[in-house]
Amino acid sequence: MIQMLVGDRSETMRLGVCTLFSKEAEDTVVCEATSRADLISKLQTEQYNLVLVDPVLAAGSEETFLRQIRAVAPRAHVLVYTELDELHFGMRAIRCGVKGYVMKSRPADELLKAASRVSLGKIHMSERLAEEVALHMWEGKDALPHELLSDREFLVFAMLVCGRSVSRIAAVLNLSIKTISTHKARAMVKLRCKSLSDMIQYSIANNLTDVCRDRCTDR
Repeated sequence: MIQMLVGDRSETMRLGVCTLFSKEAEDTVVCEATSRADLISKLQTEQYNLVLVDPVLAAGSEETFLRQIRAVAPRAHVLVYTELDELHFGMRAIRCGVKGYVMKSRPADELLKAASRVSLGKIHMSERLAEEVALHMWEGKDALPHELLSDREFLVFAMLVCGRSVSRIAAVLNLSIKTISTHKARAMVKLRCKSLSDMIQYSIANNLTDVCRDRCTDR
């Protein structure tokens, strides 16, 4: 019997996942978590074989969230199920210790297959992501500058690239202008950019325009 915890901020998505597994995977018991705090609380009080989670639940602290899951429940296998682009975030998620990565655009049967494999401690990722992982491992490929950004630094970078001002970002994230300015400065150093124009050009050159736009959705 597989004990699975599903963490997603969308009630519709959670319901869809629960319905799918109740019909197609009778050996799986599914519990739901509606927020980051709820998911961590459940992991601290119950034992789960599998955690199916959309890191967006952490609202800008995705990598920190995944590491927190691994720290709180080291025996639980983590499967990321998200709309975050796999070539941008997939490598970062793997580095955080997740066992599988599935885009929400993929067919339901792939999610079932991934859950089955990951619950057993096996790896599941697309051929596209697997090739990226292999390149990093076999060629000793260094991380790209934007892969060195913290969760918050990347979010600030994305919002700046999407045209948000520092004051607007501070208001949306409920942080001080000084804090956002610090994140911006650190991001510029890591990206080797001297201006906002340089940051925009960096996002274009590294095919991050759509990723940045997705991160700015609803913000």
